[in-house]
Amino acid sequence: MHDLIQRTAHLSVIRGCGFGVLGIITAMTGLANDLPLALHWGGLSMLLMSFILLLKAARVHQVSFRSTEVWILIPDNQRPPEALAAGIIARARREAFLVYAYRSAIVAGLMLALQILIIAFR
Repeated sequence: MHDLIQRTAHLSVIRGCGFGVLGIITAMTGLANDLPLALHWGGLSMLLMSFILLLKAARVHQVSFRSTEVWILIPDNQRPPEALAAGIIARARREAFLVYAYRSAIVAGLMLALQILIIAFR
């Protein structure tokens, strides 16, 4: 049961991040004629995504588990008892938010470092 909840939490967070990354890539494509600017914008946007994920991780206990995508995606016959569900789902969501915040921060750092390298070797 814990594994299903963790996988569902990761699916929920990565789906949201995927939409964010799609928007970032679209904007970066529009700035493709100026690569350093595109990388700067992409890096700052990924940092913003990381910050938002950190905020969401800090607030997982303030959201009712019944209104989360994780609870909705779990089939009715596999849901944990409601007395336990709040804690289990909150921990799984917090872990997923932190994992993807870390990953987006790494991507942001790589983009910004690449921007600096391109500017330095022009």
